[in-house]
Amino acid sequence: MNQDSVNLLKECEAGTKMAVDNINQVLPSVHSPEFRESLEKYRDAHVSFGDKLHQLLNGSGESEGILGTMAKMSAQMMTAVKLMLDDSDKKIASMLTDGCSMGIKSIGQYLNRYPDAGKKARSTAENILRLEESMEESLRQYL
Repeated sequence: MNQDSVNLLKECEAGTKMAVDNINQVLPSVHSPEFRESLEKYRDAHVSFGDKLHQLLNGSGESEGILGTMAKMSAQMMTAVKLMLDDSDKKIASMLTDGCSMGIKSIGQYLNRYPDAGKKARSTAENILRLEESMEESLRQYL
């Protein structure tokens, strides 16, 4: 596996971990059972992609990417503060929509930054991009 493929997969893996962490953090505050079920479905899809990314990286002798502890703690604190101010489903959907938008933008940038990434790495990143787009669209009904 070439270095562009490894870098692309590591970036995607960090993003899927961030998504899982964010969804898990807001789930206890979700009021609507339908919204909770939808978030659990998307969380599970991100976990599945994370597992696939882990396998691809390990299969090539690479270690998985590391989500920075400080970045993770900062994001968790920011989410906690926002939820203390407003824990409505509307606010949760808004925060997660922002996360999806950021994920979509980031994956697009990584696909451009690592043009020599292999077909499997690019395909995986594009599938994660579609997952983010789907999640963002499904969140609109709760805004």
